[in-house]
Amino acid sequence: MYKTEGPLVFYKGLTPTLIAIFPYAGLQFSCYRSLKQAYEWVMPANRKQTGNLKSLLCGCGAGVISKTVTYPLDLFKKRLQVGGFEKARATFGQVRRYNGLLDCTKQVLQEEGTQGFFKGLSPSLLKAALSTGFMFFWYEFFCNLFHCIRREDS
Repeated sequence: MYKTEGPLVFYKGLTPTLIAIFPYAGLQFSCYRSLKQAYEWVMPANRKQTGNLKSLLCGCGAGVISKTVTYPLDLFKKRLQVGGFEKARATFGQVRRYNGLLDCTKQVLQEEGTQGFFKGLSPSLLKAALSTGFMFFWYEFFCNLFHCIRREDS
């Protein structure tokens, strides 16, 4: 790859990745907080009994929301990254070439419409729900564990 396309080939898709990562992470945490508040409003219960389930469910919801909002940038990143493998992809159907992020955005909109921005969203949502749900589950679990340990030491 380096010999045929130069060192910049290793950075294809970096722009949409950098643009998407901050809103994605920010949305995860803000949605998680909002969903936890909504969960507590809808299902007021003993915190010790539902804390882990609440963390898991609200984390899953936060992952789904944040991935859905930022998915078009993820799609652009993936399409830009597979550029250069046209011969290998020819047997899979239509092969497209893009000249950067704006060209990719324009071509997707013109050729596939706004629905094209969300192609492949379903498997991505499954991954986002599980990974974000478990991330917040374990985060809250260990925070509570360390809180209990600190309380016992006092």
